[in-house]
Amino acid sequence: MDIIPKILSQIQPKDKVLDVGGWAKPFNRANYVLDYMPHKTKGIGGKFGPNKEYFTKKTWIVFDICDREPFPFKDKEFDFVFCSHTLEDIRDPIWVCSEINRIGKKGYIETPSRIVESHKNIGGKWNLNKYVTGYSHHAWYVEDFDNKLLFTFKNPLIHNIKEFQVNNLDRPEIMSFFWEESFEYKENRINSESYKSIFADLKRFKLSTVPDEQKDKVEKRLDYLIKNLQQVQLKKRLINKLKKIKRFF
Repeated sequence: MDIIPKILSQIQPKDKVLDVGGWAKPFNRANYVLDYMPHKTKGIGGKFGPNKEYFTKKTWIVFDICDREPFPFKDKEFDFVFCSHTLEDIRDPIWVCSEINRIGKKGYIETPSRIVESHKNIGGKWNLNKYVTGYSHHAWYVEDFDNKLLFTFKNPLIHNIKEFQVNNLDRPEIMSFFWEESFEYKENRINSESYKSIFADLKRFKLSTVPDEQKDKVEKRLDYLIKNLQQVQLKKRLINKLKKIKRFF
């Protein structure tokens, strides 16, 4: 499905539009672009929207959007804020969402779906698609939970444990999110030192992709797997503790 006509239908001719993080594939209808990369290197991935570029070199603002400095715009300055395939890459999507909320009246956000990010042989840089799930350079899963954006750090365990991976792509491969006035967002905080916390999130999402008639069977299989993995980790920790104790004797 081409989402561009729907996006353009929400923008009036005189609306002031901003593209956040549009360097690789700018939204041409944007009057302003905010990105860390300079104007002269733009568009390595093509373009979004109409052929005419509404932004100029002057309105291409070079800015680190994750620097925890307010974006150089007034509150609600933009009628529409466009942000596509950016939030999954950056180090601080929560801050960027807060600033999009502050400066925009409505907008559109797009990222790869978590389905894609949990599937092998998708693509990415350095030809690693056979070894990793999703795109190797992406840092976050982004999900739409009841019209609220949920960000979960992409733990590397997903690359190695096939039971948590998704084997089919019968759902949308992108996460499309329209908002008006404001939107909610939060980080799904996972304790990186707690395998219990990591496994719980991986299990939660895996089960959400399974047909109802298979859920009980898959859940039992995952519970058995998680129990064994936790026992392995416990044994490793005990061995490491014993090694440290032996150093004192």
